[in-house]
Parts: sequence; structure tokens; C-alpha cells
Amino acid sequence: MAVSVDNYRTDGSRVVVLIQAVKLRFSYRDREVLNGIDFIAEKGKVTVLMGRNGAGKTTLLKHFNGLLKPSSGKVLIDGEEVKYDRKSLLKVRKKVFYVFQNPDDQILSPTVWQDVAFGPRNLGLSGNDLEKVVKDALKAVGLEGYEKRLCSTLSGGEKRKLAIASALAMNSDYYIMDEPSANVDGDGFEMIVETVEKLRSDGKGVVVSTHDLDLAKAVGDRFYFMENGRIVWSGEKFNYRIARKLGIRTFAFGKVILSDQVNHAVKKVDYVAVQNGDASIERSFRIISGNAVFERAVLKAIEGYCVLFVCDDVERMAEKMEKYPIDVEILEE
Repeated sequence: MAVSVDNYRTDGSRVVVLIQAVKLRFSYRDREVLNGIDFIAEKGKVTVLMGRNGAGKTTLLKHFNGLLKPSSGKVLIDGEEVKYDRKSLLKVRKKVFYVFQNPDDQILSPTVWQDVAFGPRNLGLSGNDLEKVVKDALKAVGLEGYEKRLCSTLSGGEKRKLAIASALAMNSDYYIMDEPSANVDGDGFEMIVETVEKLRSDGKGVVVSTHDLDLAKAVGDRFYFMENGRIVWSGEKFNYRIARKLGIRTFAFGKVILSDQVNHAVKKVDYVAVQNGDASIERSFRIISGNAVFERAVLKAIEGYCVLFVCDDVERMAEKMEKYPIDVEILEE
């Protein structure tokens, strides 16, 4: 029986084609790993999940196709609550494909061709149709010509590609990818980005858990950050400030210190940017003032400098700077 869900985008339009977690809790024995998780991943979008090791990301992902059953709360797929009998789980797993963090946990067959063909064959595909599905999936990940290779002889990166090829062959509605860019080289990274973008353009829903900032920025439409089993932030733009607080590597290049006054106690400041008021300063700072102060201050920080930014509304300015790869600090009085 379908469960009524009321989820709305920021523009007010309703969303019903999605994966949803509602007040999800899960414990391993006496240790609570998920603590009241609310989460939404739309079809036709890429949702990125980030956080420290041990934050609960993989545990959350395993609920989305029934690999784990919640202690309380629920998971819904396109508005229908997930049930945990065998028949219901088979239905869910046809719709939601899980790509494991460790490819060895997913590879089931001796040869590359057999592994990619395993899922579609179990769905009743055979003959030329099966051959085409396998061929197209291997081509998409750059494993053409590997059909007869033994899976045990593949490198870690090749096994990652094989796991993604097996996922593509299933033609599911949703794809859950746990650290898909781990152990791949530059070409492998580009393949993953192209694959995720193609899935999105085909109307698939994709959830990606990753520590890779480049991947997150390249493919993400919405971002969730986890800490200690909770979602602590979500939004449609990557938030560098909160990411750094959670220990997510963001490769920040410099720093902006925000203040509503020139503070001579600040040490090792390379520039002072003055948005409003008199730019004359007694100390021998290098001054940024006049036109485009905000943009010039951000660029200096990206170049690696420390900039004191003097403005009237430091909170609003901090929000504007969240999307840039710089460290932002509000100077307390």
C-alpha cells in the first residue's frame, strides 16, 4: 500500500518520485549508529552524502535497498514504504541498485562477462538482448575486450569499473554508490563522472557517498553532511565552512576573517578589505577598497592570502562566502 508523503522543493513544487528516509534509527547491538535520519533523494538528481569515517554513511545507504532494516522509522521508495519480506525486497532491489564500497563484495562470477550478465539474466534477459546489454555496459566503463578476463585478475580500479558496469546493466531506477571513485586513476574518475551524469540525464536517481571533493562538486545537485549518525546540514550548494568543521577535506587555499571593525590585534593579515566607510588605516596593511571589494577579497583568499574583511553584516557575508573554497572566520569581539 502506498504511503502518502508530502515533500516539497524550495520552489513549492511537490516531489513524489524519490527515496526517502523518515526518522530513521538503527543500532548495532547497543550502539546507535543512525539517530533520527530524515533524507530525500530525487529521481533525476544526484544526491551527495559526505562525512567523517564512522559517521554512519554506509549504514544509511544500506537501508535504501533493504540490506538493513531500521530499528525504527521507515524508508519509502516512490512513496511506498519498504517491507522486509522476500518478495518485497526483490522488488525493491530491482528498483534500487547498490554499488558496494568494496567491489569484491559485489563480484559474484568467474569472468567479467558472466558478472555483468548475472543480474539481467536473472531478470529474464537472454540471447542478443543480453549480449547487447553486457556489451554496452562494458563499453560505458572502458572494459571492452575484458569479457573473458577472470575477475580475480583485475586490478582494484578495474574491479571498480566492473561493479559499475554490472550496475548499469540492471537499468534500475535508482543507483546507490558508496565511494565510487576510490582506487581509480584520472581516466577512471572521468568515467565515473560521465557515468553519473548519463544516469542523471536518463532520469535515474543517484545517491553518492564520497570523501572526494572533486567528485562531489562535479556531480552533486544536493548535498547532505553527516556527523555521529545525524544529518547536520543539507543544501543545494556545497558548504565549505561546515565541511571543514566536519573534517571533510576541502583543500582550502586561504582565509577570510570577517569583522565589523578594523582590528589591529589580528596577526598575519596580508590584506584588509573594506566594504564600507573609510579605507584609511594607520598600520601598513595592503588595502582592498573601492569597486568589487567582495570579489577581490575572495580571489586573494583563493590565492592563499589571509584577508581581514571589514563590513557591517558579518553573518550575511559569511553566508555569501560559503560556496568558495576558502576558510571563513567571524572575529569575535
